[in-house]
Amino acid sequence: MEALNTEKLPKRPYFENLNGLRFIGSLAVLIFHSFSLHREIWGDFYNNPIFQKVYFLTSKGHLGIILFFVLSGFLITYLLLWENKHFGKINLWNYLMRRFLRVWPLYFLIVLFGFFLFPHLPYGIETIHEFWRFAIFASNIDEILLGLNDRINFLSATWTVSVEEQFYLTWGVLIGLLSFKKKATYLIFFAIIILVSLIFRYNHLDDSRMLYYHTFSVMSDLAFGGMIGFYAFSGKAKQHFENLTRRQITFFYVLAFFIFLFESHIFHGVLFTFERFVPGIIFSFIILEQVYCKNSFLKIDKVPGFFQSGELTYGFYMFHCIYIYYWNIFFKNAGMTDSIWYFLLYLFLIFASTYTTAFISLHYYERPFLKLKKHFR
Repeated sequence: MEALNTEKLPKRPYFENLNGLRFIGSLAVLIFHSFSLHREIWGDFYNNPIFQKVYFLTSKGHLGIILFFVLSGFLITYLLLWENKHFGKINLWNYLMRRFLRVWPLYFLIVLFGFFLFPHLPYGIETIHEFWRFAIFASNIDEILLGLNDRINFLSATWTVSVEEQFYLTWGVLIGLLSFKKKATYLIFFAIIILVSLIFRYNHLDDSRMLYYHTFSVMSDLAFGGMIGFYAFSGKAKQHFENLTRRQITFFYVLAFFIFLFESHIFHGVLFTFERFVPGIIFSFIILEQVYCKNSFLKIDKVPGFFQSGELTYGFYMFHCIYIYYWNIFFKNAGMTDSIWYFLLYLFLIFASTYTTAFISLHYYERPFLKLKKHFR
């Protein structure tokens, strides 16, 4: 009888253009890391003023992480609210199992590889990270404590997954157990998270690692996503965004471009407290504009390959630093580090190998786990 009732319910909501946004975020992070990690091996061209301007632009790729977090907060909040409405409650067991099946297989594949196999491979390194922190999804805390002295970048990359899992567990359990009766309670909850995050950042302005990796420092990104998830679920987001004019959209994107371009000049000193706050607002707008606006200049899923590539972003993110590490060694040992053309080849090989591995991982490793999610709807 329960299965019959479930079949009569509407299908789980789906939002167009989020796949494309995911790919944009993951590509930005890959380019950022390709330019910044191991940059000491490259020749004089790397210090050329023109190349440095390109490097300056690619350094904005770190913003892709904020986009990921806002997207995650948006989707998880909307889907939890949807489930609560149509089922009258949130099945915490099913919710947790869906999260585990999506996140755990690839996360622990990378973690186990880094701790137990990688040290025994050619050019492998014995990590000083603590496995137990990674096992409980506290790798972001481990990165704060030990990461500065550890060269295994692909283990460091798991910090974002840990933050998201901490959020998924906390937020899912809170909604499931408390089932906030008043709508305003959701907004108050997210506003408190953002306020706590700002206070935390203000009190740690002298510690860059705490600001970059700590859950309390970055949780405002997820909270902004939660806010727009609630906003979208209420129906008001569609009402307010679908008829935005091209002029309004243009003004916003031009403003966002200059904020991102000059972020280091805007957010310094005490204002660095808001270094994630403002991008969180910007990405919240972009998500809603892409989902609801009728007058968008471009729907990102329409770009050839972006929709399909968006399905690969988890693997794309998790694998890319491994390939940066190995291709860096290859080009260094081959003496191919003194030309811009070698560097462009380096970028292409990192992208191609990461993309191929992410494709294989999704279809032949992750997909069997994902198919099990149908048993936990």
